[in-house]
Amino acid sequence: MGNLVEIGDFSLARKNRGGYAPISECAHKHLTLDDTGDVVRCVDCNTQVSAYWALTMLAEEYNRQWCRLQSGKQALEEAKAKDIHLLAAQRVEKAWRSRSMVPSCPHCNRGIFPQDGFGKGMVNKAIENRIRQVAR
Repeated sequence: MGNLVEIGDFSLARKNRGGYAPISECAHKHLTLDDTGDVVRCVDCNTQVSAYWALTMLAEEYNRQWCRLQSGKQALEEAKAKDIHLLAAQRVEKAWRSRSMVPSCPHCNRGIFPQDGFGKGMVNKAIENRIRQVAR
């Protein structure tokens, strides 16, 4: 959590980060803003909290949720990248489980059986990509 919170064009920077928090058993997570008197109250314990405390609490919570969202986004992108390989493997496995069909080679269209050694040999990806570019 940094000392700067940005929400669209709005930004909030904290100069000194103190350890102030209301002394109470309640965490004051449900607040109401009363426009009459400019009062901020906790819905759970009906305690009045300072507007400054409420603002810093909201900024910190926003930062926590933003970081959580970004890490979830990154995890989703990584999962999508893995899914491409998993989907291909699942299709091949499904084809081999078929009682009457086997997957075919995309080049010669002949059937490929599990005992044919599919996956034993490997080719460098960069070299294969260059060969395919030249062949076009």
